[in-house]
Amino acid sequence: MFDFTEAMEELAGHIAQNCPELSHVDPGRMVISYTHARTPGTLGVYASVRPLRFKDGAETTVHRGRTYTIPRVMHNGRDVLYIIYFALPRFLNLNFDTKLSTVFHELYHISPKFNGDIRRFKGKYYAHGHSRKRYNERVWELAQKYLSMPESEQYTRFLRLDFDELERKFGNIVGTKVRPPKPKPV
Repeated sequence: MFDFTEAMEELAGHIAQNCPELSHVDPGRMVISYTHARTPGTLGVYASVRPLRFKDGAETTVHRGRTYTIPRVMHNGRDVLYIIYFALPRFLNLNFDTKLSTVFHELYHISPKFNGDIRRFKGKYYAHGHSRKRYNERVWELAQKYLSMPESEQYTRFLRLDFDELERKFGNIVGTKVRPPKPKPV
């Protein structure tokens, strides 16, 4: 049996410990979850990060005159601030470089204040900045820097296998599946 969530949590933890640009990430306050890819193949969303607070870490927001909050998510006795979803099997069927870049892409979305909000860039394209290409180049630079560390191999080894190869090698692929909490009126 292969526990996808456990492997991804170990990878995210190792990245946070060894990549200064992502040292603000507290893996104990986020959950790695999987979601089923609705269509076969590698076209579509690979992953997404779900912040569990509003802008600047606020616990409430006002939208069209109503105040909303996001229900708390607890994991291992801790209040979770982020859920990162990976679409399976789609994510695992990508090539190694794309898989690793996707992991860094989602971790880089996490606010440097680690307050439950995303990293916000100036302007209307606040999620990726004025250039998604530049955002992806930046996360790829971080991924390459991480790969230059010899110990990264033990944490990324599973990413070199696709879904079927992991299944043949380990049997069932399991993981945590968390429903995304929806904002509720206060």
